[in-house]
Amino acid sequence: MTVSRPRRVAIVGGGVAGLTAATHLARAGVEVAVYERDAHFGGAPRHTDHLGFGMTDLGRLLSGPQYAARLIERAERSGASLHLSTAVHDLSTLDTDVVVLATGVRERPRSARLVPGDRPAGVYTTGQVQQLTALYGQRVGNRAVIVGAEHVSMSAVITLRHAGCDIAAMVTSNTRHESHPLLVAATVRRHRVPLLTGVSIASIIGRPRVQKVLLTDGSEIECDTVVFTGDWYAEHEVARTAGLAVDMTNGAITIDSSFTTSDPRVFAIGNVVHPARASGRCANDGLRVARHLLALPPLR
Repeated sequence: MTVSRPRRVAIVGGGVAGLTAATHLARAGVEVAVYERDAHFGGAPRHTDHLGFGMTDLGRLLSGPQYAARLIERAERSGASLHLSTAVHDLSTLDTDVVVLATGVRERPRSARLVPGDRPAGVYTTGQVQQLTALYGQRVGNRAVIVGAEHVSMSAVITLRHAGCDIAAMVTSNTRHESHPLLVAATVRRHRVPLLTGVSIASIIGRPRVQKVLLTDGSEIECDTVVFTGDWYAEHEVARTAGLAVDMTNGAITIDSSFTTSDPRVFAIGNVVHPARASGRCANDGLRVARHLLALPPLR
């Protein structure tokens, strides 16, 4: 099936990739509708309240909320039609020529990691901690153990310290951290967080609140908060419902070099195809898919 340059594009997901694609397509005169299931646009940067965003695509260093606000403003000014609190479950219901999936990624919670023990309060993912602290001003705990040692784990360090929570340790089953050395220096070393490698959580203990964690090496750490970070899984439910090819090891939608899925009228961009990369990579995906669609032969 040959796809021509679309007059109408529906974008499912209003994060970095989706908003960037919408802005460039709408500016070129394409009728664009963006559907976001949450009550706000902007994706994860909206509640990631520290610097590190915007240099790749906007040419300036911004905090996550500042970056999200810029992307939303650009999309609004472009003339794209933006729809909040609108979940898309069936692509066949969309009246459009082309669909772009930009549904993003999520961290695997404790339940998906099959960590045994009690089921107390005080167990979160990084995204949950960031939303509670940045959006609602809540204090999540006093002493935390961070599970994971990748980029988002370093973000968890910053978020927890800003929220007044001490960090008892960062634990990873790997032999070393998986982040950039400069980021590790600016977070783990700066805040003197013990980084325990080659171990994982064997059990979480506590009722009604977390009291301690037991590690696989037999040691234990007293804490009232556990934050599971990373271990990303793409938000692929709508793609599977549509019968698109999906890599079930991480949920990523299968695409070719032009972001085309197994359905030639459906494209996928951002972290739903490469969980999980930085915001600049997602913005670049949005720009590239827009350029690809605009370069297609016009409809007759």
